[in-house]
Amino acid sequence: MKGSLLPVVALLAATSIGLYGCGADENPSLSAFLSLHNQFCESDMKSREELTAALQADKRFKPAVGFVGVYETKIDEVSYAVSPEIDGCTTDVMVKNNKTGKLLFTYAELNDALAEKGYKPFGKETKRKDKGSDLKDVVILEKSFIAPNGEKANLDYPADRPDQYYMTLFAKKFAKAEKSSVSMNN
Repeated sequence: MKGSLLPVVALLAATSIGLYGCGADENPSLSAFLSLHNQFCESDMKSREELTAALQADKRFKPAVGFVGVYETKIDEVSYAVSPEIDGCTTDVMVKNNKTGKLLFTYAELNDALAEKGYKPFGKETKRKDKGSDLKDVVILEKSFIAPNGEKANLDYPADRPDQYYMTLFAKKFAKAEKSSVSMNN
């Protein structure tokens, strides 16, 4: 049917589901975070350069001020970032908004959502201290997973002071490319 709006409506509906996932009504911030992680960090991009090019081409993202190699977007007034790394991809967010004092999602909610997506935890959850934005100690919960696509993933979640530390979910993606470039140079 020439000129029909049906394909456009179908595309918009699919994009909306892809961006926000099924749990959007329950927690839109968590859905937005996981959607961005899925789109970029769980993608089949083969290199840091390919991931960087995709972020630069996506009009929602701009380079994050004060952070090298980090791309930022805002969804519902919340800043989310995606960072191409040498060996993978990180998605992060400040889980407690400094302006509103609202906690976007809890550690338990994120773990439940990852389990629903097929992430399998491995190893023991650990705790460590790191410096927050105010240069004071923050206790970080660290947990490792195997993602549904077989990649390793690491979660760092601030157990205390979540308004001073960016929660991160890292996907180790480019180890094969890194190994092949090392073997070519030998």
